[in-house]
Amino acid sequence: MEQQQGRLQDLCPATGTSNFDANDITLAEISTRFDHTAKDKAAIIVLSNNEILKQNGGGDKGGKPNTGPEDPTSQELVLTPGQKVVAGTRLTMWLGVGAFALACAYYIGKELLPSKMSANSVFDKAFDRIKENQEVMSRFGAPLKAYGRDHGGHREGRRNFIEHTEYTDKEDGSKRTRVRFNLEGQFGHAFVFAEVSSDMDSGEFVYLLVQDKRNGRVITIVDNRSALIAKRMAGGSKEGMDAFSNLLTGGKK
Repeated sequence: MEQQQGRLQDLCPATGTSNFDANDITLAEISTRFDHTAKDKAAIIVLSNNEILKQNGGGDKGGKPNTGPEDPTSQELVLTPGQKVVAGTRLTMWLGVGAFALACAYYIGKELLPSKMSANSVFDKAFDRIKENQEVMSRFGAPLKAYGRDHGGHREGRRNFIEHTEYTDKEDGSKRTRVRFNLEGQFGHAFVFAEVSSDMDSGEFVYLLVQDKRNGRVITIVDNRSALIAKRMAGGSKEGMDAFSNLLTGGKK
């Protein structure tokens, strides 16, 4: 820059200005105010053009022209082995969180929207059926209360787990759900045993039994086990069922 100012001062001695700055004078002013040879004017043009390029950011510190911003696609992200391990760990963690959230959503939906084979659904339908049975009401007294496994406490949260077993019947291949819960009335306590089959309509039971805890006496509310065996032996057809029924009853209706 100092060399350029010196060159301009040498070319323009007639200004009489001691503080001459190349940034404060334009090419047009130099051409009109001073009379120089064609060679000197050419030198002024070169110096002025270089100065304009620098003021407009036309070059970098190394004197190379600025060709614009670099293409971001040409820059590749290179990870160190440690960064790769961290990225892999984070990905695995988020996948685990996602799988856990899906599992929670599944079980919450299963509890809030139970199917006919769920333990809570069997519990509710069995208790509704028991409350309609006059023999049970007379034996244990009203009001009746049903609850799950008794852990020795009286809070509702400790009794809301219904003991149940889910399995597949080996004889007919149907899915079964078997439950056991407690029944309490004014005059005593009892166990309730119930089982449902996927081959039966909702609200129907393979069996529904109430056992008095004091003496072990069983009150049978529903027992379709013999009927299911007969249906299986008859092949499931109506004609086979009628024939099997006639065989059991000796042809009497």
